[in-house]
Parts: sequence; C-alpha cells; structure tokens
Amino acid sequence: METQATEKKEIRPLVLKNGIFVVGHPRSGTSLACQLLQSAGVEFPSDFGGDEYNKSGYFELETGKELEKKLIDKAMTEENVVELNKIVERLNSGTGLTGLKIVHVPALFFFRHIAKDKKMRVVFIFRHPADVKSSMYKRGISQFKLSWFDNNNALVAAHENMPKSIVISYEALIAGHPGIQRAFKKIGFNVDLGVIHRDEQTQKDSRIVLTGDEQRLYKVLKGLEKRSYR
Repeated sequence: METQATEKKEIRPLVLKNGIFVVGHPRSGTSLACQLLQSAGVEFPSDFGGDEYNKSGYFELETGKELEKKLIDKAMTEENVVELNKIVERLNSGTGLTGLKIVHVPALFFFRHIAKDKKMRVVFIFRHPADVKSSMYKRGISQFKLSWFDNNNALVAAHENMPKSIVISYEALIAGHPGIQRAFKKIGFNVDLGVIHRDEQTQKDSRIVLTGDEQRLYKVLKGLEKRSYR
C-alpha cells in the first residue's frame, strides 16, 4: 500500500516594510530616543508604562525582548520565525510610522535580513559605561545577557553596515545638543527637543571602575557620534 508523506508547510519570515529602530544597551537612553521619534510621528507599541526610572514609559514589547535573546541564541529557527512574524505583522499593520526598540544589539541584524530592500532607519544610543552600570545596579540588575562592551561593539558593527543610521549619546540627548536635530534629519525625522526633561536623569558621573577596553570603546562611540552630527 502506497503511503503519501504529508509535507509540512515551510514557515517563511515576513517582509518588514518600513523598519524604524531605536537600539542600545539598557539604561542608555533608548526610551528618550523613542520619545524624540514619537515627536516626529513614529509610534512604538509597548507593554510597559512609566515608573520612577522611566517616567514616560519604556516603549518596548515584552515578547520582543524575549525574541531578541532567542534570535541571538538560536537564530532563525521555525519557532523564532513564528514569533518574529507576529512582531513584523504588528509593525506593518500600523496606520502610520511604527518603530521598535531593541536592547540586545546583535538581534537587529535579523530584522535587517527581512527588511524590504534591506533598508532600515536606525537610531543607535550609547551612554558612558560607568553610568550605565551604576544605573543598573540601582535597579538591582547586576547582570545582562550581553555585557556593555559586547553590546556596544555590536552597535559599532551594525552602524558600519546600515547606511541610514545615526549614533547619539545619552549625554547629548539630556543636554539637548544642537547637533541632535541635524542627525535625526539625516534619516528623515524632524524631532522636538522640547520632549526632553533633564530632571528625569537618574544617574551621572559615576566613579565605577572601568576596564581599558570599555574606555577605548567609549571613545570610538564618541567618534561615531561626532560624524552623525556632520
């Protein structure tokens, strides 16, 4: 008796139509950057409201954060593609511009693979590592899946491979640096610096001891930021 094998339908990733991302290590100013893009008409779906650490909210999806970790660990498995498609559907179905915040920087490359014509607009955010670590300790977070160094090294690589991207520091955002508006205009956004509230800064000038590699990488990031202002 002849048997017929049931073919399993292949699950393919959906095409991301208009990729807009804010990307950076936790406690680096990503939520503040989302506020700026929101002032330019970009909406960020979010599962988290504000608290004492981020009064204006976190602008992030819980499922998205979990997927970032899974993509880094196992890449585009069938299970991960299913979850990725759910997020892409949500981004594609928005009535206007919709953005996504990513805190595990290497995960951004998976979204680039599925972006239409591989075109994305990305705002990369970084902050002085001592203040990042101190801010995380303040919240009771001693470990993150990726270290500040590894996450920001990936940021450098991502910026080098994504032409429509800018690199901005938290310190410049909170100070309202005049170059910020020029940088955002380079990727097509007119932002309102009036949404920045300096009194919401929770940590600065920490004396936490850093490694030599962290200090060197921070200088590299500052150099990339200067280029973004030109």
